[in-house]
Amino acid sequence: MKINLMKTEDVRKQLLSSKYGAGKRVYYGMITALLAIDVGGSNSRATLVDLAGNCLGKGRSRGGNPGSNPPDLAAAAIISAAEAAVSDAGVDLSIAVALLAMAGPRVNAMQPQIEAAFRALGLSGPLVFSGDLNALLPSVAAATDGYCVVCGTGAGAVRIRNGEVDGVTDAAGWLLGDLGSGYWLGHHAAIAVTAALEGRGPRTALTEAVLDALSIPTTSTAVVDGRPMPLRLLIDAIYAMRPIELAKFAPLVIANGQDAVAAELLAQSERYLLADFQQVFAADIAGPVVLGGGIIEHLTGLPSAISEVMRAAGHVPDIRLSGDGSVGAAVLALRHQGVTVDEAMLATITASVKARVAKSSPSD
Repeated sequence: MKINLMKTEDVRKQLLSSKYGAGKRVYYGMITALLAIDVGGSNSRATLVDLAGNCLGKGRSRGGNPGSNPPDLAAAAIISAAEAAVSDAGVDLSIAVALLAMAGPRVNAMQPQIEAAFRALGLSGPLVFSGDLNALLPSVAAATDGYCVVCGTGAGAVRIRNGEVDGVTDAAGWLLGDLGSGYWLGHHAAIAVTAALEGRGPRTALTEAVLDALSIPTTSTAVVDGRPMPLRLLIDAIYAMRPIELAKFAPLVIANGQDAVAAELLAQSERYLLADFQQVFAADIAGPVVLGGGIIEHLTGLPSAISEVMRAAGHVPDIRLSGDGSVGAAVLALRHQGVTVDEAMLATITASVKARVAKSSPSD
């Protein structure tokens, strides 16, 4: 009996497509997927989606920002997140593109290590780099024009035009900027505590908060090398940390917002972020303005200040809090493959990612 191999393969593809669902391109038992990784200073989150925006797998690792981690450790974090996503998917994948929406500087030394690992995971297409701020707008809006203002571990503002970054202010990393960021707040909290302990700065509730966070007793009256013991221990503890770890003091500034020193740090942070937005604002782009990062919701005067800038230009303010950055990274990956992402598809991606996270991390 003569078998028509072409027809047999067609039937196989149809059966596989039926098994895995609509929107999943299937070849020889492998699903075509897109890998999108939202790489920040605190964590790296990998997402696998099909061409219809359905989430196939999720993975998470620590921060992979090469500006705050040695390149080999940053690459290892990114790879770990991708491996976790592929493991979570649990099926054979042909990864058509891997897009990294990455905070920090571009470090070319990382690329061979990342690309080799991704090829082993099934990457058949290109490895693409994008800024993490570029993923904020598509995390909550299908619009391809707008603004992103972020204040997390880092800080800055970008203008997006036709889906591409058209202008940036700050977001230059802790050595060169990130003014008003979580790192900046934490660093200046430590500076304020040092000044208070030396008696050259005002007393502040941040002193007890920071010393307690470092398990440094505040009652010691001993003097070491001419310094009070708590100050000597503070200096030693701070210099034992990686600089970016100072960001862990930012929540202490927020928690002590009624303290005069802390309140002024938060007010200065708002002023920096407003200045960033004013720098990138263009009168011909009406928004939306997406606010992102773990600190920004605590800068309570910032939305109204940005609204004033928008109104003065004749626009109705459209200000939104960012969504899941991994959703935005997935949108960028889909657009890279020529997929038009409208509001309906964005809703699909958002719901699918949320459901996958819930499935991977069930509540007790």
